[in-house]
Amino acid sequence: MDWEALLADVESRFEAERRAELVAHSAELAEAESASVAVGDRLRAAVGSRLHLRTRAGVPVEGVLLRAEPAYALIDEGDGLRAIVPVGAIATLAALPGPAPADRGHRPGMGALLRELARRGVRVRLILAAGEVVGRIVRVGSDHLDVVVGAQEDAQGLYGGRARNSRGRGAMAATVMLEAIEAIRSR
Repeated sequence: MDWEALLADVESRFEAERRAELVAHSAELAEAESASVAVGDRLRAAVGSRLHLRTRAGVPVEGVLLRAEPAYALIDEGDGLRAIVPVGAIATLAALPGPAPADRGHRPGMGALLRELARRGVRVRLILAAGEVVGRIVRVGSDHLDVVVGAQEDAQGLYGGRARNSRGRGAMAATVMLEAIEAIRSR
């Protein structure tokens, strides 16, 4: 019996099994890593790039991605128009790069952003599947916000044209559910 040949054969098989196990384990690790990547991680890698997306209601938003936070993306649509799109409202995106390195910092969410818009009195256009609401955010709750809709600002699709309060005057507050917001546009 050739012990050297026998030992070489056993070692060779053992090494082949070890390599196959390593390849299988590597594939499992790659799948697990890929499964842990959120779209927000990929959006962060696309900051500064041109982005094309559609919301759940099919609203197109195109422009340069300025910021990507876990809760929202800020997009410069050109001509001074900016859009804030909640990540949960995004239905489709053009090809995105791979993920950016993990961001361990605490980032402001949609609520903080909406409260700041309210503090500054910014005029916004809320894009909803049910229509649009144009006005100034005056209150932000945990699941809704209130928008003062002025005489010159109508809520198309929700109020059938010009908004009126109960006395027929030209300003009223509309309550909008946060989950209904597809995009927020402002200049």
